[in-house]
Parts: sequence; C-alpha cells; structure tokens
Amino acid sequence: MNRGRRFWIELVLGLVVGGVFVYASLDKIAKPPDFARILYHYQVIGPSATIPPLVPNLVAVILPWVELLIGLGLIVGVLRRESAAIAAVLLVVFVAAVGSALYRGIDIENCGCFAVTGEGRKAGLKLVLSDLGLLAASLVLLRPRPLTSTGRAA
Repeated sequence: MNRGRRFWIELVLGLVVGGVFVYASLDKIAKPPDFARILYHYQVIGPSATIPPLVPNLVAVILPWVELLIGLGLIVGVLRRESAAIAAVLLVVFVAAVGSALYRGIDIENCGCFAVTGEGRKAGLKLVLSDLGLLAASLVLLRPRPLTSTGRAA
C-alpha cells in the first residue's frame, strides 16, 4: 500500500474510532454514579461477596477518562499505535463483558456505551458486532508502518 493511501486510511480510522471513544466517555465522566450502576448490571466486577463496591466504583471513575485519552490520542495522532492497542484491549473486554451477560441471560437495557441515564443502547448482538468492527479498525491502526530505504518508518 502506498504511503499516501495508508495515511488517509489511518487518519479516517483514527478519527472514527477516536471519535467513538471520546463520545462514549463524556456522559460517563459527567455521571460516574450512574455508570457504576450500569457496571453492576453486568455482574462481572461486583459488587459481590468477593468484590467490594470500591472496585466497580473506581472503574466507573477511571475508565471514562481512559476512554477520553485514548480517543484524543487516536484523533490527534499522538501515540496513535499505543492508543489503538489500548482501545483494542478495551474492546475485547467490552465484547467479553457483553457476551458474558448475554450467555448468562442478563438483560441489560442500557449497555452504558454512550448514555448512562435515560434510554441507552441495549446489550445484544448488534452491540457485539459494532464493537468487533471498532476492534478491527483498531487492529488496522496497530499494523507497523513499512520501513523506507533509510530504515525509518514510512
């Protein structure tokens, strides 16, 4: 693939995936208690007899900021490969959490993806497929750049 085409593909994918991560973070940053309640519905990270409420509450506070930083990194292009790697890991975790809830028959009316209050997106196959699409885009951004004749990345 020529450098110009690769540049545009990476730019578009960075804007799309980064935009999704930034947008996904905003309502969660504004309303961590509501996001924590959504996390509880997944029944993955507690609270439970073995996991204290502190764990999901910390995740509800920290995860949206991580999403925001990843999104900005992908959009701006600073540490794009690193941001794409973290995005890919998070997307695998998201798919696993939704898949686990679906497998266990847990009905999650609001996945907490974009809005944490009111009507949200239902956790289901469409959500898993869209997250897999974002994962594929993140993996494309992870591909190393080919080396030029000088030994530098293109």
